[in-house]
Parts: sequence; structure tokens; C-alpha cells
Amino acid sequence: MKKNELEKRIREEEDFIHSPKHQNSLTRFFMKNDQPLENGAIGRLLLISSKEVEAIYQESVVELRKQVIQSKSSE
Repeated sequence: MKKNELEKRIREEEDFIHSPKHQNSLTRFFMKNDQPLENGAIGRLLLISSKEVEAIYQESVVELRKQVIQSKSSE
């Protein structure tokens, strides 16, 4: 499978990662691994850089904070 095909599947299929050892399945990966992963390892599974992993993480934290603030203000 070519890299661009892998990247497309990673973006479009929620269970797909780049891990032939785990049959490219995020579910199978988690069944075998329960340890926290470094950004570099996450990046390898998703075919992105560790900087991109960190950026996605930071964006997610901002969004979660917004949702918490909105839910508290609507109480």
C-alpha cells in the first residue's frame, strides 16, 4: 500500500492506523498496548510528525475547555 493510500485511510477510517503488526487496527493495537505513547510513536501510527500530534492535542484541549465553559454557563 502506498503512503498516500495509507494517509487517506487513516483520515477516513476511524479504526485504521499504520501498524501492520496489529493488522492496521487501532482496536487491536489498544488490546495489546496499555501504556501511554509519546508524540513520536503516535505520529508514526498516524503518519504525521510529532509536532502535528502536539498541535492536534493543543487544539483539542482548547475545544474541550470551550465546551466546559459553555456547559457551566448554561447551568
